[in-house]
Amino acid sequence: MKTLLRSRLVLGAALFGLLGAVTYACKDFLNTPSQGTVASENLLNRAGVEGSLIAAYRMLDCNSFTGAWGCAGSNWPFGDITSDDAYKGSEASDQPQATQVELYNWASDQAETYLEQKWQTVYEGVVRANNTLRLLARVQTEKPQEIPAGDAASIKGEATFLRAHYHFEAYRMWGSVPYYHEGDTDPATWKANLLPNLTPAEVGADILADLNAAAAVLPDAPRNGDAGRATAWTARAYKGRVFAYLGQWDSALVTLRDVRASGPYALEQSYDRVWTGFSAFKNGKETIWAY
Repeated sequence: MKTLLRSRLVLGAALFGLLGAVTYACKDFLNTPSQGTVASENLLNRAGVEGSLIAAYRMLDCNSFTGAWGCAGSNWPFGDITSDDAYKGSEASDQPQATQVELYNWASDQAETYLEQKWQTVYEGVVRANNTLRLLARVQTEKPQEIPAGDAASIKGEATFLRAHYHFEAYRMWGSVPYYHEGDTDPATWKANLLPNLTPAEVGADILADLNAAAAVLPDAPRNGDAGRATAWTARAYKGRVFAYLGQWDSALVTLRDVRASGPYALEQSYDRVWTGFSAFKNGKETIWAY
């Protein structure tokens, strides 16, 4: 009887130990980091911030996330097609969304596909710009020596400029839209608060505020010699454009005349150099901001 009891105790202890070992092993296994994702802690360095900024630039045109037509940075579906400057042609099954845009049939689900692509693109750009600003602020707090002050100022200016640009694209399309700053996301959940649509005048004021903030910290020449980066003069010229859209013509004239008189831009000697495929003439003196 004692032998049987002792055997049961030994067996029970062994099973308990085995259960504990399996539980511990499973715990470690389940804590394995997700594959194909980047943890925010891995981005807390200069390379992470720079990569986040480049990702914000990436949304200037279509990508596989948003589609390939309605989100075009040139806005050709909503400018050229709707003005009859371009005609889709082809056959009925080829991009029928463009046909509905051409007919001003905005309520159709096909036209809405193009509109949704545009909306997703500009607000994904806003999200990425704000992510860059939050990440930069965190790195500066936790690793103050990681990014030189001059580069940090330019990164902040570039991200702020991009945020203004993406909101301006939304403003041009819809007029009354929400405006998201980096503080409009809950760090505990990383989910953006749902903001109400602002009036067109309020959106314009926020865009101008971001452009002023960007111009104050951006360098006059592209950082690292990268021609596609925003500069202080890019932001100033963009302000003139926004003033014109807002109907504030006096401010637009003052701003743009200052850019013309004091900025680094000038007229090309030949019009064919403005839109060219020749690499020798790319990023010419008429180019204010291109990518």
